[in-house]
Amino acid sequence: MATGGSNGSGGIIAVGTGGESASGGAPGTGGVAGAVGTGGVIGTGGTTSTGGAGGTGGTPGTGGTPGTGGTPGTGGTPATGGAPGTGGMPGTGGTPATGGAPGTGGMPGTGGMPGTGGVQGTGGTPGTGGSGPKCGPGTCSGCCSAAGLCVRNVTAKQCGSAGAACAACAPCEICSSSGPGAGSCAIDPTSQWTIVAVSGQVSMTPPGGGTWDPLHGDEGGTAPDLFCEYENPSGSVSPTTAGVTDTITDVFTAKWDQTITPPGVTVSASALMASKPAWRIWVGDEDCSLGKCGSAGQIACSYQQPISAASLMSGGTTISNYQNCVALQLSFVCQAPSAAAP
Repeated sequence: MATGGSNGSGGIIAVGTGGESASGGAPGTGGVAGAVGTGGVIGTGGTTSTGGAGGTGGTPGTGGTPGTGGTPGTGGTPATGGAPGTGGMPGTGGTPATGGAPGTGGMPGTGGMPGTGGVQGTGGTPGTGGSGPKCGPGTCSGCCSAAGLCVRNVTAKQCGSAGAACAACAPCEICSSSGPGAGSCAIDPTSQWTIVAVSGQVSMTPPGGGTWDPLHGDEGGTAPDLFCEYENPSGSVSPTTAGVTDTITDVFTAKWDQTITPPGVTVSASALMASKPAWRIWVGDEDCSLGKCGSAGQIACSYQQPISAASLMSGGTTISNYQNCVALQLSFVCQAPSAAAP
């Protein structure tokens, strides 16, 4: 700043220069204040110096003794403060420390192989059923096996009903599974049979009276010469449709025990039990004329009636007092299923 000039007798007020502005330094001192002059002439303000760069503030000067009343000088144009000093670049706080990569939790611990449970214990021998109801009437609709078990699906090998003991059916029989005879053995309709003429007895007189054999022209004496013949169908005589016993001469009772179905031929049970059989069995007296004997002898009885299932199951039947036969005994023999039937 320029000095204020002479101040009258009051003495000169020395004004210190501001000096050059130091960057950021301590403020400049204000200089020593002169003694207060008397009023005198007011000095001009002088030329305002440029503020320059802001000086340091320094230590402020002491005020001195204030001057007497004189007219106060004008303050002049205040110096511009100049551009304020920059505070410098603020210090960086440094690169903030990184917290580091967050720690991984590590591989989760494996639980290890699951422990084996050891060898599974065996369940032991199953307990017996205790004292439950035994197979028998009231507990089994079929039959009871030898092991005491209820057999509901009966067969020819294990047949029975109402808790009775199971029994095997005879050959050519089946075990009925339904109907009134369920659980009982019955003749298999497809079974195959042969027929045996066991014996026969005829009445003392032939049909129409008189004698069986006249005294002349017949084989042997006057008693009949008996044979038994099977035909299927009736009236057909051939090696495959008919069979006959030997002829027993001059007897009223003959014992044959011979098969009358043709050799190698069987008859089915269904044919034997038919309500109107196609076959017939007859007993005759062999008659010879002019020295020649034929099988078309005089008929004592001709049987063409159903054979009962009971007769087949028992293996035979006796026909009594039928026409001129006092008795005719027949037996029926079950054959293997492979045998051919007519």
